[in-house]
Amino acid sequence: MIKKIALAGALAATASFATWDKFPVLEAGKGQAKVGVGYDMQGDYSDLGMYAGARYTVIQGLELGLAVPFRFYSDFDGNDLKADGLGNIPLMVRYQFMPTMNAFVDVNLPVGDDSYNDDAWNFHAGVQFSQKFGMIDLGTEAGLAITTEGDDEVSPPWELNIGAEADFVLGGPVTPYVGIDMNMLLGEYTHDGDELPGSDESGTLGLWIYAGVGYAINQMISLDASFGFGIGEDYYGEDTPMSIDVNAKFNF
Repeated sequence: MIKKIALAGALAATASFATWDKFPVLEAGKGQAKVGVGYDMQGDYSDLGMYAGARYTVIQGLELGLAVPFRFYSDFDGNDLKADGLGNIPLMVRYQFMPTMNAFVDVNLPVGDDSYNDDAWNFHAGVQFSQKFGMIDLGTEAGLAITTEGDDEVSPPWELNIGAEADFVLGGPVTPYVGIDMNMLLGEYTHDGDELPGSDESGTLGLWIYAGVGYAINQMISLDASFGFGIGEDYYGEDTPMSIDVNAKFNF
């Protein structure tokens, strides 16, 4: 159960920067900074953290990104878990090879505080497709994540993700949106390269559903608030994980 709580917390903490978004990259020479606060909860567990990141399109179609998460506290049933501090840092690269399609690679650097971060490397790669349908901007993604062994020499199963987000462009400063991400485990846990008996998690499925609203103050600054929750007892555990995120974006 604790493992599933940690999994849900890690998902919620990194969701705000997973491949940044599912839409086309910015124009060459343009960038965006993002600063936000996230609150996660699952049963008796909760944590509060913040993050800051930036993305920049160095040449037409090629976007580089970086995020720095930091957890202020984590609590379980009123007890401080003392699992806080710097999180693992994701480096993000996206390349828009067609007007409607991107390829991406994310690498999580294992530099976070040992109290709640594994020292394993995580690699996430895939493709994205986006298209406008009238007032709806649709963004989709399919990817595969691989995590290496940590100090415990245990490597988790590979993980497939498929997701979609619909942004409703109303013509004013307010943009509501909804999205869903499916995560499916593929394979078994291994210890020092050997399969752990009874650890095959193939087909274990979790759904992350979210909704939010963005508000553009002007062309340079926008605000965003969202709420998300997970479905899938085998993936998340008995208690439903939930997350609240509030952030500000600054274009440059």
